[in-house]
Amino acid sequence: MKKLFRGTVKSSVKLVLDAKRVAHEINEDLSDIAAEATAEVFASDLQEGADVPRQPTKKTRSTSATT
Repeated sequence: MKKLFRGTVKSSVKLVLDAKRVAHEINEDLSDIAAEATAEVFASDLQEGADVPRQPTKKTRSTSATT
């Protein structure tokens, strides 16, 4: 019984690590897509002759703590 439990735990840990790896890769892909889109908007603004290209809006995090 102990070997079965140990195998289940090892498999679960491997599954979690694989899921984290995949999530990290997806996050990198999304960051790349966002950077490419930002570059395209910037290039579009330059081609349109804008004096100052638009600045991308940055997300702000709430600093208020709830207790």
